[in-house]
Amino acid sequence: PLYDRSSRQYPTYNMAIPDQFGIDQFQKEFEEKWMSGGDSMPQLITVIIPNDHGAGDRPEAGYPFRESYMADNDLAVGRIVEYLSQTPYWKNMLIVITEDDAQNGVDHVDAHRSLLMMISPWVKRDFVSHVHVSFGSIFKTFWNLLGLPYLNQYDAGASDLADFFTNEADYTPYQALPVDRRMFDPQKALDPFDEQFDWKALDESPALDNVEDMIRDSKEREEYRLEDREKK
Repeated sequence: PLYDRSSRQYPTYNMAIPDQFGIDQFQKEFEEKWMSGGDSMPQLITVIIPNDHGAGDRPEAGYPFRESYMADNDLAVGRIVEYLSQTPYWKNMLIVITEDDAQNGVDHVDAHRSLLMMISPWVKRDFVSHVHVSFGSIFKTFWNLLGLPYLNQYDAGASDLADFFTNEADYTPYQALPVDRRMFDPQKALDPFDEQFDWKALDESPALDNVEDMIRDSKEREEYRLEDREKK
């Protein structure tokens, strides 16, 4: 059943495929299935937008810096929220955004921390929660909203995300901000189905959580820090 409900067009994890292409595919399928089609939107859908993982710079494809992949990802997130906030489903929608793990984005508190964004007409605007939450908290909130029983003690005992919500809805649609083209040029980002697509870059895309890739990346960052200290 899960396979039957999975997209055949949406790209998988691959840094050589622009997130912009993925969002184009998402919008196309959403329109076909749940806007102009006869079916209603499912109660839960999941979307992977992976380019914030980063990869090597590819100026010829619109990625002059490693950070360009984050700009691609930020724009994709903005576009998907903008699109969904203008659909009839928006009034009852909750968008939850998080990372699969903290990777090497260590902050000043703890290396295990990751980001969590809640987007909905029923979520408080400009709100920062100080409640300790986990992935179990996300699942617990899903089950509460969907009326499903908890899977195990892990999500049953987790704190939920109740403090994010408000009783006064704000249905204002979101408008995505344009990207700085010096950082990322979406017009240069190649269409994976174009005959000029860079298949070599596709093969070179790092595997998800590849140990050798993470070790190499860590060494490169350490070398950069040493060079920076020597310059100072």
